[in-house]
Amino acid sequence: MAKNGKSGNRHIVVFDVGKTNKKLVVFDGSLRPVHSVYQVFEEVQRDGVSYETVEETSLWLLDNLKEIAARFEVGALSVSAHGAAFACVDADGRLAIPVLSYTTDPGEAFHNEFYRRFGDPDKLHVETATPNMPGLGCMAKGIYFASQRFPEEFAKTTTILGLPQFYGHLLTGNRGAEYTYMATHTYLWDFDRCDYGPLADAMGIRALMPPKIQRPWDVLGTVTPEISKRTGIPETAVVTLGIHDSNASMLPYLVKASKPFVLNSTGTVCVAMRPAAGVTFSPDEMGKVVYYNHNAFADPVRTVIFLGGLEFDIYTGQLASLHGERAFPGFDKNLCENILRRREEFILPSIVPFGVFPGSQARLVENGKTLSFGELMAGTAPQFFDDFERAYCILNLSLAIQSKCAMEMTGIERSDEIYIEGGFRKNAVYTALLASMFPGSSVKLSGMEEATAFGGALLGKSALEGKSPMELGDIFTIEQQTVAGYGLDGLDGYIDEFMRQLRG
Repeated sequence: MAKNGKSGNRHIVVFDVGKTNKKLVVFDGSLRPVHSVYQVFEEVQRDGVSYETVEETSLWLLDNLKEIAARFEVGALSVSAHGAAFACVDADGRLAIPVLSYTTDPGEAFHNEFYRRFGDPDKLHVETATPNMPGLGCMAKGIYFASQRFPEEFAKTTTILGLPQFYGHLLTGNRGAEYTYMATHTYLWDFDRCDYGPLADAMGIRALMPPKIQRPWDVLGTVTPEISKRTGIPETAVVTLGIHDSNASMLPYLVKASKPFVLNSTGTVCVAMRPAAGVTFSPDEMGKVVYYNHNAFADPVRTVIFLGGLEFDIYTGQLASLHGERAFPGFDKNLCENILRRREEFILPSIVPFGVFPGSQARLVENGKTLSFGELMAGTAPQFFDDFERAYCILNLSLAIQSKCAMEMTGIERSDEIYIEGGFRKNAVYTALLASMFPGSSVKLSGMEEATAFGGALLGKSALEGKSPMELGDIFTIEQQTVAGYGLDGLDGYIDEFMRQLRG
């Protein structure tokens, strides 16, 4: 939350482009959020290909900017967006091809062809710090798919833009690139040089990539006269280069943190991120979703992800079908220790073969008997599902252990601080368990409701004042709540048995 203080009256508008939810958040000169609006845009499918609804989203953006301009004096606009999306733009600035959704999966033959032509997955993982993501989750795969599926349209492409930069282009008419987006699981990045890597040449697309790599808070341009007339945003309003959303979320912590930390960002996708000194992998990390990106200051960030929120929603949905909609319980130490000491009830990952344990098939274990995830979804539940509170605790044990493994894979050290943001910070069982698993760390719940948008606002403020975000740390605070851990009897033994069951 921003502190009180003198500031100009120019406001900063952040366009936060999530995979489904699109948000506009307005911040005043002191970085206080004063207005927000959001809309759900589902991807569309045509002929087996999924697309982002960029055209509809752009119209929504411009319509809402008009309403914002009528109420606020806008000095800067900033865009953050989810990864793995790109726009092929022609000479006239129009889309040559509709923007593909990374959920599109062209099939095994396509993936095999890609790796045959450009290198096997482990080699690319090491060379580009990018794992083998599902579907078109690696930008290079998406570009290659576009070139093969739409060759005539792709031939008209003059520039390939990251999604934040596409919206920046819409507002300014200018084309640019910055490192947080281009370095995030694209296969196209050279971390040592902070520039496009060899695959851009092998694919013949280097000439299509914006040649100048800039900082996220650098100014892409000012809004065009056409956009100004359409929205009322003044032509003097600056638009930043934009930023990848996870790195926008991390930016406030980088500015404020006084010691090493791990950011545990929770949602449908749980993302554990830790600033790193360099880019290295161990052999056992091949095939897992362990990768690096560049933070806002071009330093490497070791990143591990898994679909924790997806698993939470599916399993709690099954519990709701048995018990009806109920409030989630708080942490019950006695119940938890009973489960831990018995070591007979487990919910094991992974519903989707992706993340920390990609080779493990989702299943439930009770008293030595295994129930597959498919059997659960078909209506056969383990006995412990009859007890809502017990099943909920077992589920959160599974999610906390997965988070523990993810954070350990980021290279967390014993004294690191842990920040929990996102949906799970309101889950008292999960947070108590995670704090208990890291007794040497200070585990804190972030009070930042819109961390991604706030990171974008920091970039806009930096652009307006000609400063680095690091120089803005004195104008805001991050409200935090420390989570108490417990010395839980049986915790280590339960985790050991959980891991043994995974290997079994």
